[in-house]
Amino acid sequence: MAAELERVLATLDDFSAEELGAKIKEYGITAPYTKNPLSDPYLFNLMFTTSIGPSGLIAGYMRPETAQGLFMNFKHLNYSNGNELPFAAAQIGRAFRN
Repeated sequence: MAAELERVLATLDDFSAEELGAKIKEYGITAPYTKNPLSDPYLFNLMFTTSIGPSGLIAGYMRPETAQGLFMNFKHLNYSNGNELPFAAAQIGRAFRN
């Protein structure tokens, strides 16, 4: 079993969404804290989409790591605001804006 898991982990990036879903079901993988079943994997673009060009008809994509700090700090920012929404946050340094 350990050798099989090592092989699966080594080739995980090569799996299609269907193959990954089958492995999740095969090994009975669930959510770590709630133990709820996981939904089937699906393709999702982690890059930020924006419109570029004078007409705005061209799609451009920005690297997600340039804004991830703001999202990773959401819990802290929310706590600092007394756990009330909405709140404003600003990112200093390399950040994208449209």
